Amino acid sequence: MPVSSLHSPKLRARAVSFIQFVHALEFMALTPLFVWMAIDLDVPPAYAGYAGAIYMGAAALSGVLASRWMHSAPLRGLLLIALLLLGLLTAMAAISTQFSFFLLLRMGAGLLGGFLMSAAMTLLLTDMDAKERTQAIAIVVSAFALVSVVGMPATLFIAVHAGWRSAMFVLAGLCLLACLIAWRYLPATPNSTIRPEHSTLGKSAWRWLSLPAIAQAGSLLLIPVLIPVLGLRYGTQPSQMPGIFILGGIAALFASRLSALGIKKWGEAFIADLGTLLLLLSLALLALAWGDAYIFMTLFMAGTYTRLVCASAWSAAYPTPSQRGRFMALQTTGNHVGSFIALAIPSLLLSDPPISSKSLNSLLILAAAVAIVLPLLMRRTRKGAEQSQPQKALPE
Repeated sequence: MPVSSLHSPKLRARAVSFIQFVHALEFMALTPLFVWMAIDLDVPPAYAGYAGAIYMGAAALSGVLASRWMHSAPLRGLLLIALLLLGLLTAMAAISTQFSFFLLLRMGAGLLGGFLMSAAMTLLLTDMDAKERTQAIAIVVSAFALVSVVGMPATLFIAVHAGWRSAMFVLAGLCLLACLIAWRYLPATPNSTIRPEHSTLGKSAWRWLSLPAIAQAGSLLLIPVLIPVLGLRYGTQPSQMPGIFILGGIAALFASRLSALGIKKWGEAFIADLGTLLLLLSLALLALAWGDAYIFMTLFMAGTYTRLVCASAWSAAYPTPSQRGRFMALQTTGNHVGSFIALAIPSLLLSDPPISSKSLNSLLILAAAVAIVLPLLMRRTRKGAEQSQPQKALPE
């Protein structure tokens, strides 16, 4: 393959999308797999929360630490090492018999995960213009949808027919495959000539850093209780859930790709407004029990992923090439912290089973209020950037 094609934006985006797919699946699959793990590890199934919490805490810590040295690190080499180690830790988790050792392995995976996607996204977005960044980000974000449509069903199929340990070994193999793809398609961009002072972010950077986390927060408030909530509002049966989630994943996949096309024509702010309207409409349908679970999930996932693509593309315009490594590391940390908080809130509001309509409506109002923050903040970042950096090209 010619060297020039290795640096094609689409090829790089597809490579990073696969890395994102593997990284997300390796984390997300553990929650359903823990039903079987708990038996062999001799712990209650509810202990899955400890595994998720220690992973997110370690990922947030590693993101903060990585932001201090990523500006001068050989990113591709470290990314390859991180993927190899993640595969090793996942394989070791497949043969673990003690829950304490399993938690130690998950902490190690979190430390790698906090850096892994920061490095991959930095390598991907280097030297891209605004249009290329938007298309690349849409391709990477669509990996989350593929996790729902392909990754999770396949992982659960393997677990049911061959055991959870076999599923974990397959995940470890995917990490090694991701390592080969990263070596093949991502550029070995040297960052060692960048001076630390050139990578320092401005005081207003937090607004741009927080955009993807805020874009997801309203939706994440519902994710932990989505299955019982759909049962409460629409009488959805457990047998219907796989089809509902697959439909939601397909809607997210199409929304991600269509958002990139819409941004080229109308800009991030307008498309983010449309995504917010879709999300608010889905929340209204759920609050009033109108429609059915399939309609709700289609609108909910389409709105969520439209907002995520817009927020990611918008925020990617902020850092200079010398700032991008530090910016991506801090943004990844913010995403982990924001996700942790958003996922914990439903447990506090809906702590007394069964879920009551009053407590659910309170959660839906909170989700709607958080959703409205994104379009307001996107306009605030534009206004602030125009005042402080009039010479800098901004998203349309």
